[in-house]
Amino acid sequence: MKTRVLLFVFALSIAPLAATQEGFFTWNLLWSGSWYKSVPRAEEGFPAAEDIFSGGTLFNRADFRLGIAQDFSFRLIATDRRDIPFDDNDRRAGFHPGIGMYHRPSGSRFLAGVQSEYGLPARIRNVWLRSVPFMESRSPSSRDLKLEPSARDEREMYLYLALPPDFLPGLGLFASAALDADHNPALGAGFGLELGNAVLRIESFYTQKTLDARSVSTWFSESPPLPERDFRIYSAAIIFNAPRLGFACDWAVSEMFAWGRGTYGNFALRLGNRPWRFSLAGDGASSRFADRNGSTAASAAGAGFRLAARTEYFLPRSGLLRFQSILRAPALDEDFERGSVSVFYRRPAPTAAQRREGAQRIRFSRASVSFNRDARTPERSIDTLNALAGFNFGLLSAAFSAGYTGLSALEANSETSALFQPGFFENFESFRATGELGLNSSPFNIRTRLSYTTRANTDPLWEFSLNCSFRPSRWSRLTLNIAATDFPGKWNYTISWRYGVNQ
Repeated sequence: MKTRVLLFVFALSIAPLAATQEGFFTWNLLWSGSWYKSVPRAEEGFPAAEDIFSGGTLFNRADFRLGIAQDFSFRLIATDRRDIPFDDNDRRAGFHPGIGMYHRPSGSRFLAGVQSEYGLPARIRNVWLRSVPFMESRSPSSRDLKLEPSARDEREMYLYLALPPDFLPGLGLFASAALDADHNPALGAGFGLELGNAVLRIESFYTQKTLDARSVSTWFSESPPLPERDFRIYSAAIIFNAPRLGFACDWAVSEMFAWGRGTYGNFALRLGNRPWRFSLAGDGASSRFADRNGSTAASAAGAGFRLAARTEYFLPRSGLLRFQSILRAPALDEDFERGSVSVFYRRPAPTAAQRREGAQRIRFSRASVSFNRDARTPERSIDTLNALAGFNFGLLSAAFSAGYTGLSALEANSETSALFQPGFFENFESFRATGELGLNSSPFNIRTRLSYTTRANTDPLWEFSLNCSFRPSRWSRLTLNIAATDFPGKWNYTISWRYGVNQ
């Protein structure tokens, strides 16, 4: 393992010597990592010099691109992640080389290595861990080499072929195929049509694999033991985008031996663009739906239903006013039991003249208010109200936030869903106030944060953090973070670095 690390560092060191022609060969190098330490009690005093740091992580990356012809390029990437100090039995260590060949006009590519997924295959993976699939979050299906893989990521081979844009103007066809280390296939195909200022895209995706047997460690596990079993998932998507109207829909059907068949579907609607835009989105799944990974965990797959709406008004110079609400139910045919409503406002950035005239004035920059209710246990429904306000004063920025949490006793078997029943904050649970102050003067950035939390039947809690960073270039940064999660009794401090070179 040490030999492999030394070879990797050596390759990073000699890489700049290979650049002989501008634009023909480009390279990107990254060295990053962190050291950390936790001190449980203040009375223990400052740790000894040899025990200042408990450990840390190290991540390095080398990325080389070579132009083969006018429209073709070759890419070689290698990443290395591991804990420090080095340990031959480090299970989180991972060395991931990858290669890629690209055809720029069509987007066609061949990849071998750890990859990031986009589009339909990604949207049906961990569906309940993702945010509601609004129209703006959808992208065409594709893959690329992953820049920061984890140790558990697996290498795959991927081929994506598409027609060049000038071959059949207005029509785009694509097909893709991927194989993992166990030769499990993942296939995709689709086409796109340009209809004036509108685009219609239809995609399909299929994958199958053999899942390992699963046992349970406790008698009362929510997930039953399962044997080695076959898994398949079929999915399709339609996306229509026009300047004033957008619509999208995904469908997926999963089949797993000894588990059954399940379905998942989502939709998104967009009306308008600027300055007003209204968005509606939702998704739902049956209890036997297994996601793209074959996972049946309730947190990532299984039954559920979400519905969300958002209204946005875009102001000049990145200003924004947004209203959003999200409702969640345990299944399509059950009442909503979780919901949130929020308002966010970001003031337009000042013009150059306003910055000169108001350099010494405190300027309001943003504000937000949100209300959340979790009524999964109606007798102890949790209500939360959060508010935030931000200000700027020259190079200084400040943000103040507060959050109030209370419990409400609601009726479980009522004609009205517990989520919409009156009676908010009947019993005090906690109140949290936070103040944050920052100084941003390139290349230095200093930010400090102090919060106070009072809790029912529990001692109050103070939290403090100080973050100092030095950024000598766009790709480099050195950071020191000191935090007390239970001031003054428990402290954590971390030193992290990130040094990148691009050519």
